[in-house]
Amino acid sequence: MMAIKRKDHTRWRLFLLVTFLLTGLLAFAGTAAAATYTVQPGDTLYLIGQRYGISAWDLQKANNLDSTWIYPGQTLWVPDGGGNTYVVQPGDTLFFIGQRYGVTADQIMAANGLSSDIIYPGQTLRIPNGTRTATASRGTSYSYSSSDLDLLAHLVYGEARGEPYAGQVAVAAVAINRTRDGRFPSTIAGVIYDVDAFTSVNDGQFYLTPDATAYQAAREALRGYDPSGGALYFWNPAEVPADSWVWTRTIITTIGNHVFAR
Repeated sequence: MMAIKRKDHTRWRLFLLVTFLLTGLLAFAGTAAAATYTVQPGDTLYLIGQRYGISAWDLQKANNLDSTWIYPGQTLWVPDGGGNTYVVQPGDTLFFIGQRYGVTADQIMAANGLSSDIIYPGQTLRIPNGTRTATASRGTSYSYSSSDLDLLAHLVYGEARGEPYAGQVAVAAVAINRTRDGRFPSTIAGVIYDVDAFTSVNDGQFYLTPDATAYQAAREALRGYDPSGGALYFWNPAEVPADSWVWTRTIITTIGNHVFAR
């Protein structure tokens, strides 16, 4: 009987050792791609996700939660989000951030479970894997006054309201690009009020009150982002005759209803 007991005891210790080793290996494998987090008072899945750059939905799925309800002291698995994280800076927009990482604003919204494009300084965003090559060029920022910003916003609203956001930024960029070309006036005001330079100035659309999107597009252009790729001209093909001189310009890109050229 004693020999049998020792054998059973040895088997039991061997079982415990194997279990311990397997548990350690599994834990190591888990921590290589995940982390644990202890819920604090006031936490939500959304706030925790913001810290780790993943969505609330990803947290909920990783922890097999039936709802978003969590409680202080609860331990959550936080999976590796992949991609990158980015802390929102003052003046940022999803379009602006996306340009840095080669992804679209819609992709960032989806990765973070956002229902709108509203973001705030200090917010941490998960950036999905992208090309890391911006689809828009980034030039040098433009030293500007509040008057310059206001004029550009009026131009954007008068010329491009209803166009894709990138197209609105591009319209503002065209005006800025002209200030750096010797064939045009060297100031924003000079470019905009140049004779027959922009249709919206001639037909009065320029004098409408710009919306927040127009102002944001103007700011991004002033910060150096140029979806037009350095264009000096833009036009709507549906409104320009086929024999117009503008078609002799080198076309760079088309955004929405506008052709951009230099």
